[in-house]
Amino acid sequence: MAKRLEPLGCALKPAVHKKSGRMEFRLSMACMAILAAVGTGVYLRQFQINPAVVALRPESHQPATAPGSDQSALVEAKRFGIIPISPPERFGPDSLYEKINGRADLYLSSGFVSLNTQRFSMDQAAGIWMELFVYDMATPANAFSVFSMQRREGARTDDTVPNAYRTENALFMNHENLYLEFIGTDDSRELHHAMETLARLFVESHDGGAGTRAPGADLFPNAGFEPDTLQLITANAFGYEQLDHIYTADYLIDSIPLTAYVSQRPSMEAASALAAEYRQTLVSYGAILLDVPPPVEGAAALQIFDTYEIVFTRGRYLAGVHEAGNLEAAGILARQLAGHLEEAKR
Repeated sequence: MAKRLEPLGCALKPAVHKKSGRMEFRLSMACMAILAAVGTGVYLRQFQINPAVVALRPESHQPATAPGSDQSALVEAKRFGIIPISPPERFGPDSLYEKINGRADLYLSSGFVSLNTQRFSMDQAAGIWMELFVYDMATPANAFSVFSMQRREGARTDDTVPNAYRTENALFMNHENLYLEFIGTDDSRELHHAMETLARLFVESHDGGAGTRAPGADLFPNAGFEPDTLQLITANAFGYEQLDHIYTADYLIDSIPLTAYVSQRPSMEAASALAAEYRQTLVSYGAILLDVPPPVEGAAALQIFDTYEIVFTRGRYLAGVHEAGNLEAAGILARQLAGHLEEAKR
């Protein structure tokens, strides 16, 4: 048997190697084809640059008309050497995604009406320019909501106009029912000065000015209030669908950071019903209703893991302290907030 099998074994070996060689050859050819396809794609792609990259190139936005011409502008600033280098563009609810794809939902869910944009330059030869975005959000509350919800981390308040802040290469502001962004090509002092000039001219040309207090700021007591943290959440606040149009603000009470919230409801009954529903929802998700003296009359104090929630009403206002790390400090803030809202009711 062994002598018969040995030739058979020898006969099989070349067949195995031959099959393996064909497989390796086919795999090699497939890999070469893939690499060739990738190389071709890379080569062709260099001639089809992403529009977002093109948008950052100053040379792609040379003036549509001759410098100093009567081209219409969202803000007239030629006397300051700031001229438009593109015609105004307008986007509605159906086309907003074409301009700000990926962020359109935030605006659309907050009452968006339209967006007007235009690019401006101080020195065309140097290729320094900015783009102005003017969002019409229908109401001052809607405009402030997107302004506050999109506030960049580390942003600095800008006193050029009310309700404005700046980042390295941009200026953001809220004026009445409008939310504005000035986005520049760099962080130069000249460009920031031009942004501030445009912002001031815009305010002057739109009913003269706005209040120095942001919408909702009057709902909060001043002691410990950090105005730059004021936000308006128009929907699904704190992950609870029924909580809408909630103003929030950060506080420091005895060096402890806290967050207060206030929402004006249609009626006293509506505020009380929503407070009860919110408390019950928290309990259904594992919150513990604390058996302690309430910090203010009618308030409920709840513990959620290692944080505390205080919920109460004052007339048409639903209010409280959210996710506090210290119950005593939360109680102090709740009393201040309740007293302030009592005054607001009168």
